[in-house]
Amino acid sequence: MRLLLSIILSTFFITVCAGSRVIVVDNDSGAPVGSATVFSRSGSILGMTDGDGVFTNVSDRDYPLTVKCLGYLDESCASGCDTVRMIATSYELGEVTVSTAERPILHMICYIREYSGGATSDDTIQSYAEHMADFYIPLTKVKKFKGRYSPRILRSRLYERKTDSSGLDSVYHPDYRRDDISWIDLISLPEKTVNETDGIRSGATSDSVAGKYGIKNILRKTGGTYIENVDHLADKKDHSWSPAIFKLLGMTIEISELRSAWAYQANDSGIYNAADIIYGTFSLDVTGKGRWIKKAFNSSTPIALHSFFEIYPVESEHLTVDEAKDQIKNNPPKVRMTRSPLAPALPASIQSIIDRLTK
Repeated sequence: MRLLLSIILSTFFITVCAGSRVIVVDNDSGAPVGSATVFSRSGSILGMTDGDGVFTNVSDRDYPLTVKCLGYLDESCASGCDTVRMIATSYELGEVTVSTAERPILHMICYIREYSGGATSDDTIQSYAEHMADFYIPLTKVKKFKGRYSPRILRSRLYERKTDSSGLDSVYHPDYRRDDISWIDLISLPEKTVNETDGIRSGATSDSVAGKYGIKNILRKTGGTYIENVDHLADKKDHSWSPAIFKLLGMTIEISELRSAWAYQANDSGIYNAADIIYGTFSLDVTGKGRWIKKAFNSSTPIALHSFFEIYPVESEHLTVDEAKDQIKNNPPKVRMTRSPLAPALPASIQSIIDRLTK
């Protein structure tokens, strides 16, 4: 009996050390890093860490892992590691230009990276895209102008990889952005002014705000940066959301993770708006159950879909209301693909897709 128990425990220990469970922590404080996004060796999104910084169900074929989290440098995790230590990053930025009352609309052009994918029992589709998009944000109350907080895509570079059950791997440039994989239209810049919590104002480097059914906001202020991480499903009883509009379109979906995070240039006032954004991320996990999604993937079973976005402002200007309306309706700006200097090097798996298509 003791021998049997010893074998069972040894097997369990070996399994854990082999990497079935990974913990992501802050390198300096040792505090867990929740909502970090974990990528497999192929560049596919595996999911996000929980509030304790834990990610489970990692298989040997997933290594080496890449871990991304706003406010930290990207980190890799080789097979056998069980702890990933994230190093906080800092930014050197210019002065923030304040708009005048006559030009209250902030027109922001952003460089966006999109990592998306879906999987069935037979096929895996992995999508990577670079976009240039713009937003129109009223920095004060403006009559007859609601603003545009979701991205208007101005230019894109699209890449896809498809792998079938036999292991056949192909890469290509899609002719259009696929709405059954891409969820970029769900991105939204913060519409309200963000205020530091009392705890942060009192000198704490981190704080949290409870939602109805879990932690809704995780805040951190270090290195001249104020970071707000938002769990948009914290007020949902089952931590899931099935938007009715998709049901009407025959695209029944269930969103089980929906998070955004924004890094602001810290200031003495402790009050932030879109003009203070350094960069942001947006991530979600979706199960597609509707007939149109199943048809798109040629599958009779639900489809697991994952998306992760990085949003980097690269240019901004202040406009009058009339100028903003004219640009939105008639004269969208002409832009070149401009990679933000804050964007890190791409994971090797994603870079390999690009390299295969540019040879």
